[in-house]
Amino acid sequence: MTYETTSATAIGEARAGAGAATPAARTPDHDPPGKAAPGTGLTRERVLAVCRSNWEYRGIDDASLREMLDELSGHLEEAAAAGRTPQDVVGADVKAFAAAWARAHTPLPLRVLRMAALIPFVVGSLLLLTHLLDRTLTLGIEAPRIAFYGALAIGAVAWGMRRGNLGFRRWMLLGVAALPVAEFTGWLIGDHPLFRLPLWGTLLFLVPGLPYAVKDFRARRGGPSKG
Repeated sequence: MTYETTSATAIGEARAGAGAATPAARTPDHDPPGKAAPGTGLTRERVLAVCRSNWEYRGIDDASLREMLDELSGHLEEAAAAGRTPQDVVGADVKAFAAAWARAHTPLPLRVLRMAALIPFVVGSLLLLTHLLDRTLTLGIEAPRIAFYGALAIGAVAWGMRRGNLGFRRWMLLGVAALPVAEFTGWLIGDHPLFRLPLWGTLLFLVPGLPYAVKDFRARRGGPSKG
């Protein structure tokens, strides 16, 4: 999806959903750059703040969130330079615009791909931590451990398909919620090892999600975009 197609799709969907008509063009003399639409109080800063809040709630990953805010900020600056208000860009309903923009930038196939890569990465990270704590090159994999990771994966998929990226805090909450599943499985089946996993096998779990993890880390290091 190109920059132009994405932008046009998001803006078009938002305006259609909000039922906003495109106002006549304004000149800078009549509508100075950065001025809010009359009677709305809708400034550039307000638009960016509402969109940021909406996208964070949807779980947009850090790197994509930063890119989306930068892109939207550029559109708003261009509109202001042309003597247009923020409402000319986003329509009457900023939340509807934010939802359309999120759908355009993070379609379902991309979210599925990201989730399919990050779940093994999280599992591999937990396994690698266990390798280090136990100081062993091979791990005994028991039924409770499999049940724990299975519950973690199911919860991550369910949340991710509904909201988007989980973030570290939600991963921790899912891990706590999966502990009773592991305990029950251990009580039901036992905790004797079913097979042993070598260190190189654990490292393979990390490979699919590594690019996503690096991208998110760089986005956090860069800091959230302020527009």
